Amino acid sequence: MNKVHIVTDSTADLPKKLVDQYNISVVPLKVFFGPESYLDGVELNSSDFFTHLAGSKELPTTSQPSPVEFTEFYQEWVDQAADIISIHISAHMSGTIQSAQLAKKMLNYDGLEVVDSQAVSVVLGMMVLAAARAAAAGLSREEIITLICNIMTDHRVFFMVDTLEYLQRGGRIGRAQAFLGTVLNVKPILTIREGLIYPHEKIRGRKKAISRLVQLISESYGDSPLFCFLTHGSDFEGLQALQELVKSKLNCIEIMDSRLGSVVGAHVGPGLSGLAVCPYKYVNF
Repeated sequence: MNKVHIVTDSTADLPKKLVDQYNISVVPLKVFFGPESYLDGVELNSSDFFTHLAGSKELPTTSQPSPVEFTEFYQEWVDQAADIISIHISAHMSGTIQSAQLAKKMLNYDGLEVVDSQAVSVVLGMMVLAAARAAAAGLSREEIITLICNIMTDHRVFFMVDTLEYLQRGGRIGRAQAFLGTVLNVKPILTIREGLIYPHEKIRGRKKAISRLVQLISESYGDSPLFCFLTHGSDFEGLQALQELVKSKLNCIEIMDSRLGSVVGAHVGPGLSGLAVCPYKYVNF
C-alpha cells in the first residue's frame, strides 16, 4: 500500500488504465439529461455521452458530489490511517471542492489534505498523475503537495472550441465572454489561469487554430523536456493532427491523450481540442 493515497474527481478526465495502475480514487460528478441522471465515467462514458449529446434537444446539466459521497470514498483510507491528498476541480468552476472540505470536517481527520487544483480536465489530471507517481515512489504528503503547487505555477494549457455556447449556457464562460459573437470559422483559443477561463486569441480556421496551440507552448518552453497531455471531445482528426504537431514541434518526453468526460464535455461541447504541458521533471518518478 502507498504511504499516501490520491483522490480526485471525474473532471480530471484520466484514462481508466492510469486510475487502475496507480490506485487513484475518483469521485464521480453527475450529469443530467432532463430528469435522467448519470454518474460521470461510471454510468455514462465519453463515447455514450457525446452520442447522447448529439441527439439531445436540450443541453445537459451537471452537479457536484455530496459531502457524504466524499466521506464514503475517504473512509477506507481513514480506517487504514493513511495520508490522503484529495485534488479537485477549480472552486470557480464547481462546488466539488466545498463538498470535499465539508467531508473533511465531518471526518475530523488530520491526515486528509484537500487541494483546489485551480484547473480542470487534463491539467487536473496532470497534477493527479504526478501526485500518484510521487506517492508510489514513496514521497511524503508534504512533498507531494509541494509538487502539486509547482505544477500549478509551472504549466501551460490552451484549448480551442467550435462554439462558446456550451460555456455560456453552462455558466462557466468566465472572462471568455469577451469572445462572444465570434464570426463563422473563427476559433476561440482559451486558457485557464487561477481557476478561471480566459480568452487568449482568435484564429481563423480549425487547422490553423490547432497549429497555434502547439506554437503557444513552444513559445513558453522552447526545447525544454515536457510532459504533454492532449484532449478532445469528438474531434478525432483534430487529435491526430495535434499529436503529429506535438511530436514534431515540442520536446515531449511523454505524451498522453484523453477524451473529455461527460461533465467537462457538457460545458465545452464536442468540438474542443486542447493541450496541457508541464516540465517533465514533475512527473518523472
